[in-house]
Amino acid sequence: MTLTIQENIDAQSVQGFGDPNDFLNQADVEILKLPPRECPLIHRFTPGMYIREIFMPKDTILTTLLHLTTHPFFVLQGDVSVYYNGIPTQRYKAPYTGITEAGTRRMLLTHEDTIWTTCHVTDLTDPDEIIESITSRDFNPLVDKNEARFNTWRHNRNLIK
Repeated sequence: MTLTIQENIDAQSVQGFGDPNDFLNQADVEILKLPPRECPLIHRFTPGMYIREIFMPKDTILTTLLHLTTHPFFVLQGDVSVYYNGIPTQRYKAPYTGITEAGTRRMLLTHEDTIWTTCHVTDLTDPDEIIESITSRDFNPLVDKNEARFNTWRHNRNLIK
């Protein structure tokens, strides 16, 4: 048996790219009106792999960047509702393991303090370079991609392990 996984995609081919009427693009605008939430990151590395852990406090709502690669994710702690374009909202309670497919973008609402971890095959060791290579920030015409709150994924560089 052969498993075919789309490993890396062109962001412009994804539903909602550049569409001001896309639900998640509009959600970004509304979420930016809310008080900011601190979601600390921890970056870990093994040879050929980047492991990214985010802590999201209870009652956090956020959207993700557009994922360009297929990779696993793990809900290690907590309870979170996840909205994906085109499918019913999913609810994940720890422990939970899933696969993020290339082209995925999500909106998350945490019902408890939540730890979400992802693993990415790469030889890069700079978290900013990695995120630039595995995600797209150019999909939402309603938000300046350089807006500070839209770049919180760059935080906590001192937590590289």
